[in-house]
Amino acid sequence: MTTSEPKQARAIERREHLLDAAAQVFANRGYADAQMDEIAAAADTSKGGLYFHFANKETLIAAVIGRAGDILRRRIARAMDAAGPDPVDRADAALSTLVETLSAHRTLARVLAAERLGGSVAARERIAEIEDEYVEIIAAELRRALEEGRLEHLEAPLDPDLTARAWVGMVRSMLSAWAAGRVSAPLDAIYPELRRLLLRSAGVRLGTHNTHSAKE
Repeated sequence: MTTSEPKQARAIERREHLLDAAAQVFANRGYADAQMDEIAAAADTSKGGLYFHFANKETLIAAVIGRAGDILRRRIARAMDAAGPDPVDRADAALSTLVETLSAHRTLARVLAAERLGGSVAARERIAEIEDEYVEIIAAELRRALEEGRLEHLEAPLDPDLTARAWVGMVRSMLSAWAAGRVSAPLDAIYPELRRLLLRSAGVRLGTHNTHSAKE
């Protein structure tokens, strides 16, 4: 190990600690009301130390959102791999893992709730990028399911891109309401019914697919 490696490891650890503190403050206060000195205090560092890593609050919230996207991306990729080759199972695994992850990390869910980030252009752009990425993931599996004849009970031709956008939008709306406290029921009680609606909308025969999970 070179002498620079311990320094790099400490720098990475310090940055992660700052992001953890920032996520907690943003979740509790909302982006508009959160202050950099408040975040520095939560991280047990100076305001100058915080600005050394992040130029301003906009840069900081963008980094928090970016890290959230990385966490979700890794977990969803693993869950889809574990689900096997069936495209319906893979799409189901992607959405159920998204819900599972945010259910286990309510702070993360609250930070991602768009209404809590209304003052941040950078946050909205990052969230839109993450949403678009997951829409394409779901759409790709739905396209493959159509090609393989897996969607047997459609009442009308299915548009994979629009259906994927609707699926992700419904999940996002449910997560936002739950994270903001407008829905009191636990996610593990809410998601099964939402899942049934999603699968029915794509012509999937119910009762043949199980919710998947992934651990990090």
